[in-house]
Order: sequence, then C-alpha cells, then structure tokens
Amino acid sequence: MAVPTLGGAQLWADRRWRAGWRVQQNVLTGHHRLLDPGDRRHAFGSLERCAEGLAGLPSGPERLTILLHGLGRTRRSLRGMADALEQAGHAVALLDYPSTRRPIEDHVAQVSELIAHLDGVRRLRFVTHSLGGIVARGVLARLPEGVEAERVVMLAPPSTGASLARILHAQLGLLFGAVMGPAGAQLAKGPPVPRPEVPFLVVAGGNGGEGHNPLLEGDDDGIVTVEETRLEGMHEHLVVDAIHTFVMDHPEARAATLRFLA
Repeated sequence: MAVPTLGGAQLWADRRWRAGWRVQQNVLTGHHRLLDPGDRRHAFGSLERCAEGLAGLPSGPERLTILLHGLGRTRRSLRGMADALEQAGHAVALLDYPSTRRPIEDHVAQVSELIAHLDGVRRLRFVTHSLGGIVARGVLARLPEGVEAERVVMLAPPSTGASLARILHAQLGLLFGAVMGPAGAQLAKGPPVPRPEVPFLVVAGGNGGEGHNPLLEGDDDGIVTVEETRLEGMHEHLVVDAIHTFVMDHPEARAATLRFLA
C-alpha cells in the first residue's frame, strides 16, 4: 500500500530518479525509500530493494533538465519553474538534497551518482537557485562518460561566495553553522567548485538601487549582492526586481530561462 509522505525536506537525499519516481536516503538513519511522483512511499529499506521498483518504468528521455533548489529550501520552491518548463516541452527532474546537513562536496557527489544511474539520458541542462548553482558547477566537472551538459541557468547564485554568510558566520559562529550547516560556512569562504565550461545564464535579484539589505554593499536581493552573482565566462547576466526567495518566480526570470534553454 502506498503511504503518503511530505516528499523529503532537509533529511532526505535523492539517489535515483526515473520517470518522476525517486529513491531517497535519510541522512540520519541511512535507510532508503521509494517515492512515486505524488510523494507516496512504495518501498522501504536498502538502496537495492527500493531501486528495484524503478525497473519497470520508462527510460529516458534523451534530454533532461535537472532543477536544484537553494540552501534551506526544498524542490517545492522550484515547482513553478518546473511547471513552466514542462509546459514549454522540457522533460524535468525536480530533485531534493539535504542542503543544510552536508558540505557542498557531498551534494555534488549525490547528484553526480544520480546522474550516473539515469537510464537513457544523454543530454543535460540545469536550472538552479542559489546554492543549487554551486552544486551544479561541481556536478558539471564530473559528468559520467556518455552524458553531455548543454546549458545552465543559475538564479541568484552566490557565484563568488556570499558576504552575508561571512557576516553572519563571524557574528554567530557555531549558531550559524548549526542552522545553515557546513555548506553555509563554505559559502562564507567561497565556493570550492570550478566555473561551468558550457554556456550559462545568471539571473540576479535586486531593486536597481541600494538593494534590500543594509548590511550589504550595492544592489542585492536581501541575501546575495548582484556583483556576487557574476561569474567569469557567463553568456548573459540579467537583474530582475525580486528578493532572493522569489527570484525563480519572477516573470522575467522564467521568460529568460525558457529563452536561454530554447
């Protein structure tokens, strides 16, 4: 019998994906579960046992767009963007990773392993928010043989680190680490990943003036400054009138994403 769940929030890592079904691992207990696209649990136990439930599902598609959420968020934060992409004909995988529970390297390893087990997928695109852009950059550097990345859209990414994270880390110390986790501390130092080698679009949030946060210099979205979103080699940079939490829902951000991926 299928058991309803909340779909995984901070305590679950997606380790397998196929046709919208996901095998997740609990970061505290290590056990796995198999969820259908409606977040109902169909199996529970080892990775191998749960992955068996994916065997009868359709493989592919050849081209897949992976969506990665930001620090402290879940995949639900990108649901609107995923809907817009699907309506435009894109096949999407909306993933969860325990952003506040593990360092960036672990998130990269998790998503990379999932990609290595995608059946039939040969071309990837990424649409990310905040920390998700940093994770995607790490994943791009270690794609498995036979899988090619085409384009990346990074929404409000702390491309060169986040000065707000540095301020809070200095002031709050262990409390900041307890709330934001090891990845938050890494953003205070600067992302430990290379820049993408494929065309990428960066969308920043701001208000066109002094920004939303008086603690930050220049225009900002309340969390990340516009300048911090810039990254050498970017194909395009766009600033929309939005705060960090809702950059992905801004009509201009969605339109730019669809245009860039098309």
